[in-house]
Amino acid sequence: MATPTIDWNTGDKSALVSIGTHKLYLQASGPDRKPGEPIVLLMQGLGSTIDEWVVVKRHVTPFARWLEYDRSGTARSDDPPEKPEAISALSVATELDALLTNAGVEGPFIIVCHSYGGITSREFLHLRPKDVVGMVFVDANTERTLEALGGEWPLPYFRAVTANVDYRVVTGLEAGCVLSEEEIAVVDKQGADEREHAIIAAEQKGFPDALPVLAAKKHFEKQILGDRPVSVIRANTPRDFQRMYAAGVELGDGTEEERKQSREFLIKFDAADQRNQEETLSLSRVTHYVRATSGHNVQMVQPDLIAEEVKWVWDRVV
Repeated sequence: MATPTIDWNTGDKSALVSIGTHKLYLQASGPDRKPGEPIVLLMQGLGSTIDEWVVVKRHVTPFARWLEYDRSGTARSDDPPEKPEAISALSVATELDALLTNAGVEGPFIIVCHSYGGITSREFLHLRPKDVVGMVFVDANTERTLEALGGEWPLPYFRAVTANVDYRVVTGLEAGCVLSEEEIAVVDKQGADEREHAIIAAEQKGFPDALPVLAAKKHFEKQILGDRPVSVIRANTPRDFQRMYAAGVELGDGTEEERKQSREFLIKFDAADQRNQEETLSLSRVTHYVRATSGHNVQMVQPDLIAEEVKWVWDRVV
């Protein structure tokens, strides 16, 4: 491994860093890091980019240093040498481990994870259990997510009912988004990148198999984080689904049977999602639980809430 040439603990820095097979984009900002002080590490969701988190970062960097990266084949990072058919959460965590090692960025880390990041972050925690000193879970997936979603996602019948629904408009994401027009344009540009589609599909394909792999590690039973603080933000994802269903019915989409199955799913999902989010609290003895008013994409609608939870964890670590 080459000696790192960038001091990621000071100033605004960004670069492509080799992980041996290809390079990943890494970026750091915020106040200079004091010796032994944690750095906040973002692990975003599937199909999501760090650009969605720009306002969260603005709220956090006045008090903490912030580190973010693009996964293989997404946004500014290189494609992997061979595009895999399926990508596991463990492989994502392993690449992040290599990225931080080669960049010379040492812990401790406070991890902020969203959606699929709830799986990849806990695989990273398993790789580096002593380096993670706190976590903020933002409507994060768990090993029981597919169970809550009816066994697969998207559900064929729910997809049929919502096939022509504009997710952003119907769920209120478009109206509630606090990013500027310029920032939204960057998010949209990254989301429209055709090269990413195969990677996103590979991550989706690897998702179901990642859940039993994570479950076998028994993080909840072991209370793996001990007294290290954990914050769980539960979004109003059930409302997102309810709005999507209602809009689809209004458009005339789906058969009566598909609508019936969708209604049955919606009735069960709220309680199952609440159970999963609350179960995440068992990772630690020091916890905080909040309910967002926004839907799943809290980072674009209530970024201040996420920053408040990062500060809650930060104050118990520093």
